[in-house]
Amino acid sequence: MAKQKQIIITGPDSQGGITSVIKMHLENGLSDKVIFMPSYKDGSTLFKVFYFIVFLFNFIFVLLKNKHIRLVHIHSSSHGSFIRKFFVTYLSKFFKKKVMFHIHGSRFELYFKKSNNFIKMIIGKTLEKADIVIVLSKEWKKRILSMCEQDNVKILYNPTFKKDIKEKKSKKINVLFMGRVGRRKGAYDILKAAKLIKNNNVQINIYGDGDIDKVRSIVEENNIGNKVKVNGWISGDEIEKAYNESDIFILPSYNEGLPMSVLEAISFGLPVISTDIDGIPEAVKDNVNGYLITPGDYKVLAEKIDLLADNYQLRTEMGLQSLNISKNKFDIEVILNELDCIYAKVI
Repeated sequence: MAKQKQIIITGPDSQGGITSVIKMHLENGLSDKVIFMPSYKDGSTLFKVFYFIVFLFNFIFVLLKNKHIRLVHIHSSSHGSFIRKFFVTYLSKFFKKKVMFHIHGSRFELYFKKSNNFIKMIIGKTLEKADIVIVLSKEWKKRILSMCEQDNVKILYNPTFKKDIKEKKSKKINVLFMGRVGRRKGAYDILKAAKLIKNNNVQINIYGDGDIDKVRSIVEENNIGNKVKVNGWISGDEIEKAYNESDIFILPSYNEGLPMSVLEAISFGLPVISTDIDGIPEAVKDNVNGYLITPGDYKVLAEKIDLLADNYQLRTEMGLQSLNISKNKFDIEVILNELDCIYAKVI
């Protein structure tokens, strides 16, 4: 007889980093131990509201039917996601279940600071209601502790898994950006940097959704199409191909949690140029497996791209360091073992 599942995981089932993390957990053994109940799907505002209402009824039904459920693991970001998870948290506690509140959102601190006093109180009380709060980095642990009186805050890194790294065939020095195309992730700084890059063999490939048309217009207006190619959104095998065909990864973000794109990049053995913010320094060590720059400093971004583009040996050495960091700190087996320990302690 199969062992009854004691844990419900809830979070989005859509495009984005949180869904990627949840799927990695589930596909690598967690699905045998938990019930996954998605609380959000992409669509119109009306569809999203309807979907969440249906989820709440299903959630209550599952809690009533399955008396052996002991823990609800809630994946949340900010704004609407947090408000939805506020209801899930209080419903879970009403049914006397343990709550693990897992915060992913890169803009969570900004959301808190810009909220009125009532919303700040709701945020604080919700986090305090949880039996444990999970964050993505040491920096985020400090920030969450400053928002509420919750003293049980643990760090659980987002996971990676060993990649099938293939030999690169292109003679170009391919520089990869993967993520939401817009100001927050530094897309416009990349365009400014492109105009300063001296190595004529550099090709910057931008993949993602967001301000695609606007970025393409800027590329055309500034006549930098020879250095920047805006590709749009990709998925599945296309993502793996993009990483495998790249030499350098860049993510000059202004705020982040612990971005999956950086973790993916190091798991493919790429040197990374990113910013010295939030959880990024826990995956990218300056002058070890890449470079950390100040957000908005596109001149230094250009300099570091040129430095790596001009030095094959340096790229190789930093790429090997990325592989070591990925294996020892973020590998899916390491993370799932840590998660199992957290579950056992909370339950």
